[in-house]
Amino acid sequence: MADEGGRTTEGRKRFRRYVAIGVALGLVVMVFIAGALYRVVHVIPSDARMVHFPIPVQTAPAKVEEIRRIIGASGTIQPSYPIAVTAKVIARILELPVNVGVTVKPGDLLVQLDPSLYQANVVTAKVTYDHAHRDLAREEALFKKNFASEVEVETARDTDATAYAALVSAQIDLRNTRVVSPVAAVVQVRYANPGETTKMDEEMLQLGVLDPAMMDAAVSEDNANFTYLGMQGEIGTDAFPGELFSGTVAKIDSVVEDTTRTFGAYIRIDNHDLRLKTGVTGYARLVSSRMALAVPASAIINPVGDRASVFVVGDDKVAHLRDIRFGSTSGHVTEVVSGLQEGEQVVAVGQRDLRENDKVQVNRFAPWN
Repeated sequence: MADEGGRTTEGRKRFRRYVAIGVALGLVVMVFIAGALYRVVHVIPSDARMVHFPIPVQTAPAKVEEIRRIIGASGTIQPSYPIAVTAKVIARILELPVNVGVTVKPGDLLVQLDPSLYQANVVTAKVTYDHAHRDLAREEALFKKNFASEVEVETARDTDATAYAALVSAQIDLRNTRVVSPVAAVVQVRYANPGETTKMDEEMLQLGVLDPAMMDAAVSEDNANFTYLGMQGEIGTDAFPGELFSGTVAKIDSVVEDTTRTFGAYIRIDNHDLRLKTGVTGYARLVSSRMALAVPASAIINPVGDRASVFVVGDDKVAHLRDIRFGSTSGHVTEVVSGLQEGEQVVAVGQRDLRENDKVQVNRFAPWN
């Protein structure tokens, strides 16, 4: 009886232990299920709506950020600006050693005019000036001894000054018989030839400046609003594969071409070694950068339609649909042109199932956390 009673007592203890374990496991499972259900209705909008819970969303503020846009365009290298080489004296052309397409450096001879007449003029002007200068010195000496009047001294000074001006003019004319390139350039047009006699201010050559050079990049018209003077760019050329040249936009065409729907953006490039030749083709990457009001790109509803919008959440935690006008996208943010104020909170995640005037739960119990 004792053994049987002992076994019975031991069985009851084991039974109670199993019941306690079962109850504990049941409570754990119930807590887990309750927590899972609570989490589900705070994560899945449709479930939250079904039990009248606030819709879980993630918001982000509209704030001023840097908006960057990379603009690609093909183009060709060309001179940065033209220079007209004109005759400053009348003389016969003795030498004209450059032809169209030739690259010249500063100081290179472009045109040699006959200097004979102007050499003689310098000699004559020098003799006249020396004589006038001696006369002035003599009159000043006589004036100090009261043997010359003040009028005579002033007349001598005028004669001296006139003679000096004539000498300087003759020297300039002589220098102008040798025409050299003022810059590194390419000869674009040649109007004169050896043996011809020049006329005053007659154009003999047209040069195109190569340092700096320009790339005429054809930019598509949809980038017109993002292209501006001074913007930075990198240029790669077919002539120098793998090498990039830096430059800035120095000029922008005001007209869009009818056939290509592009306009020219002229990128100024340093070309001290004159490696970049006229006509070299390449590709430009222009970087448009500006500060603008922006929101996460994911916040915008219907970004390719006629009416883009966002859900805005105020202090009352109610979502309101707001029409906006947006601009450029940079990385994960999109520029907002109108419709929002800085600091307003927009729904960045969870807006797909939102409706106007929905109560929302902001940034809690959601996968993004």
